[in-house]
Amino acid sequence: MHVIVLGVTRGTGRATVHTLLQHGHTVTAFARDPAKVPAAPNLTVVQGDAMNSDDVARAVPGHDAVVVSLGISESGFRLALGLGTRPEGNVCEVGTRNVIAAMRQSGIARLVVVSSFGVGDSRGKLPLLFKLFYIIALREHMRDKEQMELLVKASGLDWTLVQPVGLDDKPGTGKALVTTDGAIRGNMVSRQDVADLILHLLTERSHVGESVVISG
Repeated sequence: MHVIVLGVTRGTGRATVHTLLQHGHTVTAFARDPAKVPAAPNLTVVQGDAMNSDDVARAVPGHDAVVVSLGISESGFRLALGLGTRPEGNVCEVGTRNVIAAMRQSGIARLVVVSSFGVGDSRGKLPLLFKLFYIIALREHMRDKEQMELLVKASGLDWTLVQPVGLDDKPGTGKALVTTDGAIRGNMVSRQDVADLILHLLTERSHVGESVVISG
């Protein structure tokens, strides 16, 4: 499978690229700064900005599937205090809109998008302490992901939304809980387990048209 991944310089996006390559797939890593993406066999790095529709439109064609793992890089606390510059305050919304347009134009159907537990279908499952933390520290981040999810659901594509709980960089366990009803087992999950789930979603074409929550 030939997959393009957006949001690859850190976190879940980087783990997803590594996992796809380890399982023999060909990957295009779309990044503003290609120097931040380690070279690897079967990996092509394309320079571009997800906020720029022309960059996305040039990069997306020719792939079998698209993975979006975008996020606001600015600190949530800085944004909440009005100290952030907000250069990418809606990168998830705008970037995903650009991806959807490019996929429609090029006839690509399969889309997997990394969101967050507590957004969209899982909003009502969020524990009170999490709600308070999100309101105080991650309000802008969650608003961006809410708008992103609305676009994905209305896209007409073969989409799946992945909603992880808190993320860490511990080794994957292979035992993460994946649910469609918002149920969780723990408050943290490894990015590697999320990457493994994305691999499964792409290769098995499972959970099309669904939001899935993953927890440790």
